[in-house]
Amino acid sequence: MNTLARRAAVVLAAGGAALGMTVSSASAGVQAPWTVTPSGAYSATASSPTLSVPLATLICTSSTATGNLASSTTNTVGTIGTINFTGCNLAGLSFTVTMNVTPWNINATSKSGSIVTGNVSNVSAKIAGVGCTATFAGTVNGTYNNTTWVLGLNGTGTLKATAANCLGLINVNDAAAFTGNYLVNTHPVIS
Repeated sequence: MNTLARRAAVVLAAGGAALGMTVSSASAGVQAPWTVTPSGAYSATASSPTLSVPLATLICTSSTATGNLASSTTNTVGTIGTINFTGCNLAGLSFTVTMNVTPWNINATSKSGSIVTGNVSNVSAKIAGVGCTATFAGTVNGTYNNTTWVLGLNGTGTLKATAANCLGLINVNDAAAFTGNYLVNTHPVIS
């Protein structure tokens, strides 16, 4: 009986050690919550993006963006390293738009079917035209469509004017709505 008990203890100990190794191996290979295929550098284009505040709307003819996409163990699946706008007008006057801070982060928060919901955070930009300058900072909400490869920024979020000298058209703390549909050239799938 004593020998049988010892053998059982050895078998249980060996089994426990094997189970422990299996659990440790599984834990060591933590699965990333977001997979991006293909990952790497991308470029994206949009027609007619807009930036609206309560008293005015900046309308541009087009915009281009470049950055990187990658699978991630966090919600950040990519960055926007450069973003350019052409043909921008506000109240009939020509404006330029420049990034204040880079990169902007592309974040995924949930997925339903082919639609990934998320936001672009760390947004910081300046607009400038005759008699008017303003800076904006915050987060812009949007979705990414895995079948059309469009990152759609829907105008909601926390973006607001952080500085303004714009004849009263834009004021500090004005909520700002940035909208645009960016077609991503590498046709990535986020899952």
